[in-house]
Amino acid sequence: MSHIGRYFNTLELLLSHPGGLALSEISEQTQVAMATAHRILSALRERGYVYQDEQDHYRLTLKIPSMGVSYIAETGFAKIMQPLLNDLASETGEHVRLAEVAEDHLTWVLQATKNTKGLQYRRALDEKIIPHTTAAGKVWLSTMRDERAMRILAAWDIENTRDYAGPNARVSIRDIFDDIALIRKEGYAVVREEGEVGVCVVAAAVFDSSRPDSSLPVGTLSIAGPIARMREDTLGAHIESLKRAAIKVGEHWALWTSVSGKDSLPTR
Repeated sequence: MSHIGRYFNTLELLLSHPGGLALSEISEQTQVAMATAHRILSALRERGYVYQDEQDHYRLTLKIPSMGVSYIAETGFAKIMQPLLNDLASETGEHVRLAEVAEDHLTWVLQATKNTKGLQYRRALDEKIIPHTTAAGKVWLSTMRDERAMRILAAWDIENTRDYAGPNARVSIRDIFDDIALIRKEGYAVVREEGEVGVCVVAAAVFDSSRPDSSLPVGTLSIAGPIARMREDTLGAHIESLKRAAIKVGEHWALWTSVSGKDSLPTR
């Protein structure tokens, strides 16, 4: 592995352990010698990327998240998109998230939540998007050829999905592709307790018509809430709101692309 690759591995490891890790744990999990791990961490600490807490555990500072937020703010993406997400959250009373397609995975980039008196549902933007248990992931899979979808799914332990997802998660490729076929027909995805217990999510793909291949999505838009509120009598209205919002987001995404001259967000 290259020298710089070890630095990135260390940063990514600490990103997945917000509580911090001891030097020995970092050395073991990045598969480098203790001396090498210490040298990498010392360099990262000097540049302000990591710090040591009272237990001598190494943790990330807020430098990397702040860099990402600053970049999006400077490009104007958040300024353009956030009002659309806020409107959808206000209209539905639920949690709304926007994800970007980043080659072979999805990345959350923005979110909005409408305050209600009932149970609140909210998730972190750094949460990994599992393609076959999330509405965002499934609607994204539905936009690609089966061969590519199969390659993406091959990276996951499908048979044991319920060990790391919800009780209704699909545990066979056939069931997943049955869902994908239905999503292609209806134009949106609905998952009930597949990603986690007690949660229902609906999602639609977002397309940028200004791109050469406008049939490929640039992102996904989703609405999530407690399954007790996301009932059949309210879900239909949410889906119609979602479809309209996804079109608006796609139009604004095209505007951002033309103004900024950028094809993707720095969130990968």
